[in-house]
Amino acid sequence: MRRPKIAVIGGGTGISVILDSLRKKDVDIAAIVTVADDGGSSGELRKNIQQLTPPGDLRNVLVALSDMPRFYEKVFQYRFAEEDGALSGHPLGNLIIAGISEMQGSTYNAMQLLTKFFHTTGKIYPSCDTPLTLHAVFTDGSEVAGESHLAEHQGMIERVYVTNTYNDQKPVASRKVVQTILESDMVVLGPGSLFTS
Repeated sequence: MRRPKIAVIGGGTGISVILDSLRKKDVDIAAIVTVADDGGSSGELRKNIQQLTPPGDLRNVLVALSDMPRFYEKVFQYRFAEEDGALSGHPLGNLIIAGISEMQGSTYNAMQLLTKFFHTTGKIYPSCDTPLTLHAVFTDGSEVAGESHLAEHQGMIERVYVTNTYNDQKPVASRKVVQTILESDMVVLGPGSLFTS
């Protein structure tokens, strides 16, 4: 009997909990991870490395789907201390993903390599091949750009949309993401912020 195919879509923090449970079941998992994170370490890395898809959510999903020993997980999730200058606040895993993304030519390619390296249960895909900027239009007509800035703004969100961070081209989901969703028996929208994940 064929294992059910489940696509889980969302940000790394919310879907990591679901993925950690699903990987223990007899299912074929594909995690489709949002790429609009512009806060914290991901935001800093995006400022310094053009075309880098934010690695933080991908890092959390990689850990959730991996059977890596606890010590390796701690190393991958290790966050540099405040007194560590330019590395302050960066998880080691984010730097590894950024470096491999640069070496492989894209974050998509890096994640395919890392899923093999860490023997993940399931596949991990960035939702788009390019970093995105999340925009929110509020009922009062104001607009906020950037996922990390939405929480600072008071008011009701009327609509959200995304743009490519580094060019004016319309954002397009990668072909593999679309194919994965269409071939799935079930699509799960992960928990998290309704608008930012």
